[in-house]
Amino acid sequence: KGLVTSSFLYGCVVGAAAVSLLADAIGRKFSIILGGIIYTAGGCLQAASVKLYVFLLARALSGVSVGIMSMSVPLYIAETSPSSIRGRLTTILIASCLNGIIITVLRNDNTYNNDERPWRIAFLLQVVPGLTLLILMLPMPRSPRWLAEKGFHGEGQRVIARLRGFEDEEEDEVVVEYRSIVAGVEYERRIGTAGWSQLFKKGVRRRLALGVVNQFFQQWTGINVILYYGYDLFKQQLQFGDLNSSVEFIIINAFINFAFTLPGMWGVERFGRRPLFIYGGMAMCASYVVVFIFGFVAQRLQDEGRPYAWVAVLGIYSFTISFACTWGPVVWTYQSEIFPLRIRAKGTGLSTMSNWLWNAVIAQIQPSISTALSAQFFLIFVGTCLVMTVYAWKFIPETRGKTLEEMDEVFKD
Repeated sequence: KGLVTSSFLYGCVVGAAAVSLLADAIGRKFSIILGGIIYTAGGCLQAASVKLYVFLLARALSGVSVGIMSMSVPLYIAETSPSSIRGRLTTILIASCLNGIIITVLRNDNTYNNDERPWRIAFLLQVVPGLTLLILMLPMPRSPRWLAEKGFHGEGQRVIARLRGFEDEEEDEVVVEYRSIVAGVEYERRIGTAGWSQLFKKGVRRRLALGVVNQFFQQWTGINVILYYGYDLFKQQLQFGDLNSSVEFIIINAFINFAFTLPGMWGVERFGRRPLFIYGGMAMCASYVVVFIFGFVAQRLQDEGRPYAWVAVLGIYSFTISFACTWGPVVWTYQSEIFPLRIRAKGTGLSTMSNWLWNAVIAQIQPSISTALSAQFFLIFVGTCLVMTVYAWKFIPETRGKTLEEMDEVFKD
């Protein structure tokens, strides 16, 4: 299980690394299109594979495409949207991903058996979103900030007019916004290059640290332990041995994850990024304490501990609610907006690599560690959620309402 899951995730790491260069070379739009092509090919190969090594290769190939898109899509949204709704639009992206998880969970409801046909159909269905993304991205405009950086000023100003709903590209609002983008590009060219070394210069290295550490903590909330191994979690740790019950818990959790991302769309602009980081960490920590205490008691009492197991299940759902409203979407919003344009793709790429790298590590080690520690396994996440709350309070500055060109002021660079 760990190898099949982690092969996909290590592919995501490779994709995020590759797109750090691709997004600057071919642009955000065509990086997304490339991701759609690879994703479609990966789905076909997974469905057709008969050898384990071919299947693992196909999993890794699909992972490469997800790594590409998980970095380039939030970046594209950040560079095309007004600052007043930038966080909300990125949260919609995360909600759409979670909607896909719901569809997958419902489709895979009948795959918990030894029949390989449902699994092959499920992998082949990967072609549908891949082709849909590919087709719908073709008429989309390129990023106006990427166009400004490459010197395509006529197209860049037309894109701003189109995105803001103006027919005339010479409208004052359009001209002012595009000139501010061009001024930001020219300023960045005077103060630095687009090389990798720029990520470690004073001012920028703090942003890189925030992007990488935020993604580290997002994975160490334990969200993907529940998403990847929810069946084993409910069956073994919480003593719900019935197959249907375990699958139902997974489906309910997927719906909760999606539904409570929607309030995050409102909260990220109403309250800002920093409060959601802090209070989200606190709520997740409290939820895990409940899961640990009642899960531990349920395991000790075996059949008589079913009422305690139900409370532990509610604790898991409470954690999912807390995550979905806060650290789930806000981490992606934050990393896509904090870096200077000249190195935004590289900084966002390294941050995304952190996400997928720790995602893969946790997926690889979780089966053995959770078996050894049983309910005590949740104490790990109690600790990480507590630490991330203090970290957010101490180190994360607010970016709500700021344009991408104003981030130097936010970080006092």
